Amino acid sequence: MDMRDINDETTSPRADLGWYMGGIWLYFISAGIQGVIFPWIITIVLHESSARVGIAQMMMMLPMLIFTLFGGALADRMELRRHLMRLQLIQTIPPLALAALIHFGFLTYHLMLGFGVVLGILGAYVMPTRDAMLTRVAISSIRGNIQRAVALAMSGQFLGQVAGFLVGGTAMIAGAPSLFVLQSVLLACAAYTTSRLSPAPASERAGVRPSQFADIKEGLVFLWRSDRLRPVVTLMLFSGVLFMGVFMVLFPILIRDVYHGSSPEIALINMCFFGGIGLSSFTLSRFRPIRRQGRAIMLAMCTGSSVMVLIHFNPPVYVVDFLALCWGLAGGVSMTQSRAIMQETATHEMRARLISAFQLGSMGGGPIGALMTGYLIAWLGPLDAVLVPVALMVVLWLSMFFFTPLWQLEAPRPGQ
Repeated sequence: MDMRDINDETTSPRADLGWYMGGIWLYFISAGIQGVIFPWIITIVLHESSARVGIAQMMMMLPMLIFTLFGGALADRMELRRHLMRLQLIQTIPPLALAALIHFGFLTYHLMLGFGVVLGILGAYVMPTRDAMLTRVAISSIRGNIQRAVALAMSGQFLGQVAGFLVGGTAMIAGAPSLFVLQSVLLACAAYTTSRLSPAPASERAGVRPSQFADIKEGLVFLWRSDRLRPVVTLMLFSGVLFMGVFMVLFPILIRDVYHGSSPEIALINMCFFGGIGLSSFTLSRFRPIRRQGRAIMLAMCTGSSVMVLIHFNPPVYVVDFLALCWGLAGGVSMTQSRAIMQETATHEMRARLISAFQLGSMGGGPIGALMTGYLIAWLGPLDAVLVPVALMVVLWLSMFFFTPLWQLEAPRPGQ
């Protein structure tokens, strides 16, 4: 089914930006609901151990690591608008199926693992396709200002997740099945907004590429040889190992075992962190582009380590929420600038592949970090476990400073 067939007129550039941002908000409100309800079911309802919580979060992220390069290679061969719309419609099916199974009493740990794997696979194909559309929209609607386009998209992404966290926080009252149905409805609405975008045809080379594996190799070689992309992706990969698992595994365990909370408290800490990313991204979209991008990324990375050190001293839960907000504000800077570097450097012919490689670097460390964090918590306890990634982050930061050009990396001047 192609909902775009109901309106074959070309959408205006300004309308394209509105429809694209509307799709971002709807998609990530759905993602925010999932971001609360999935760890809530695993941690609170099923009361699994920290190691099994880490395994569950790893299984949700692992398909992204395995399939995202194939998602980017496929997107570079496809008409992006129609491809993205179909993927979003397929994504409506797993939440509906899970809602029915839970309603009839089939909720198990392994069922949740399967749900996480399926959504991870679909997300690996959606992400590079959606982000490849962003450059098309930026060129046509905001005069090619890539940094502003990325900042606007990220503000919609993370503020949309905050709205989803707020809804997900009602899980104890609304119940998991009804929230999964709502998640499916939101994804269907996101597919409709995608159908309203202007067509985004594949590059002229799409029909002459030998295979997806050749496409993937070409993108990875380009990335590795790029002095702008290689250090950024390297930093994102290792910081994902150190901090993504901390956020996805440690915070739910911390809320349950140290602060004795439930879904509202998990939702609140997610709202603070992702709200901080959204607010800083939106603020950046209102100002001139940052010139010294590499320096901004590296300084922002210091904030995560500072937050972890302060959490170690077991502050009140409202202080933990505030620290998560500060971490998110800094994270918005590093994520916006790293994505802007990638979008500015990527060529039209391999944009989706480079985006998928970037996503692999950004998300690829997550499964390793989640598994590692789960076992660290079981060994050291949640408050002491946070110090391990802090120490490793100091080593990573110094290595990036002395052995890569990241600190000197600057935005290209107009006309370059």
